[in-house]
Amino acid sequence: MEWMRRRRRLDVALGITRIELLCAPSVWASLLTRCARRYGTVHFADGMQRLAGAGLVRVELSGLELAELMDVAARRGRWWSREGPPGRALCRTVYQAVAASVDQLGPDCAESAIGPITLTTGTNP
Repeated sequence: MEWMRRRRRLDVALGITRIELLCAPSVWASLLTRCARRYGTVHFADGMQRLAGAGLVRVELSGLELAELMDVAARRGRWWSREGPPGRALCRTVYQAVAASVDQLGPDCAESAIGPITLTTGTNP
C-alpha cells in the first residue's frame, strides 16, 4: 500500500506549478548531489538556491523537479540503499517533510503555486 501512496504523491507533485524549499545550504547541496547522480527526467542546475536569511537557502522547484526530488529521497532513504546511515536519515526526513505538504493537496490543486516547505529540525536556542 505504501507504493500506492507514493505514486499518488508523485502524481500530485507533478501538478504543482511552483514550490519553494527552505533548508540549510548543506542539505540542498547534499540533495543536489544525490539527484545529479541519478539518470532522471530533470537536470538540477547549480545555483538554483537563493539566500533566505538566518543561514538558510530558498530553492524554487517546479512540480517535475519536486517529483524527481521525492523519488530520489524515497529510494535513497530505504534501509537497503547504498547510502550510509546519515544519508538515509536525511533522505527519509526530506521525503517525509515534502510528503506531508503534498498530502495536504489533492489532484485538483494542479496549476497552483503553494507556499514554502521548510525543512528544519531541532529547537531554536
